[in-house]
Amino acid sequence: MADLPTRGLPTRDCLAVAVTTPITMDFRPDADLLLARCRSLMQDGCDGITLFGTTGEGAEFSVADRMATLERLIAGGLPANRIIVSVGALSIPDIVALSRHALDHKVDGVMLMPPCVYRGGITDDGAFRFYTAVIDAIGRRDLRIYLYHFPDICGVPITPNVIRRLDERYPGNIAGVKDSGGDFDFTEGLLRRFSHLSIFTGSETHVPQLLASGGRGTICGMANVMPRLMRAMFDAPNLFERRRQIQQILGADIVLSRRPFIASVKALVADSTGDARWRRVLPPMSELPLLEEQRMVADYRAWESTLPPASRSLYPADPASDPKVVSLRRG
Repeated sequence: MADLPTRGLPTRDCLAVAVTTPITMDFRPDADLLLARCRSLMQDGCDGITLFGTTGEGAEFSVADRMATLERLIAGGLPANRIIVSVGALSIPDIVALSRHALDHKVDGVMLMPPCVYRGGITDDGAFRFYTAVIDAIGRRDLRIYLYHFPDICGVPITPNVIRRLDERYPGNIAGVKDSGGDFDFTEGLLRRFSHLSIFTGSETHVPQLLASGGRGTICGMANVMPRLMRAMFDAPNLFERRRQIQQILGADIVLSRRPFIASVKALVADSTGDARWRRVLPPMSELPLLEEQRMVADYRAWESTLPPASRSLYPADPASDPKVVSLRRG
């Protein structure tokens, strides 16, 4: 395999994949399978890996398994300074342990959203208190933490007021924000108020606007299945050319959004690699029903065949010439 870059994550035009996690039959991360996938994604254009985030089902794994997986990835040649580790957990001691371990291994930084408990009663003061408790307990000058704004998942927004207070209290420790709220007006407000921080979007279709406004890039789930197309959008010479990719991305999103995103992504990776282990998801999620999976895969293949060959990530061959493709439509 080709060597991976050893320099850190780029400070602009940064494409980081929120990588999905393969699991064993006893619901533990399959570190070797994940390592191979991370290497492939980086060779296909991703600048870095975000480990154990929302798409990676991270909060459902044990602290010991998450630590062991990070160690295996780094030992297998994945550059630590191109890894962001999501350290979300329900227990503050668990968050602290995961963070210190990641920092000991010289990762780019850690990412943390507020915990998804007591979501109806958490104010700005509560969110601020949570982060200060975590940062003070970590007690490391080398801490670089990305605040993870995803209120649809955890129920607690990270408001500009909270970001300002944390940035003032811990200068240099607050590395940036990942905004997965889906509202570009909110993202644009962050870009204006916190231009010294790294602002990432979790919404692939917001990438052209974000880059034009000075944002750092994206940490996104769609890069699991379309890293080459995403890379082509980043590498386009101007805003107009980048925006031309949005309709293509939306076409794939329509196919993937029919069923739960994580199970759909894993089904595509399983089909394209020929490795059925990728289909496994952690409870309470379920694998896709077989017929729906077959339809989704066939439609995704048909969508990807409309891309230039260099932008195809999973199925480089045309569907008409691929014996694995079976039509599921009548007439």
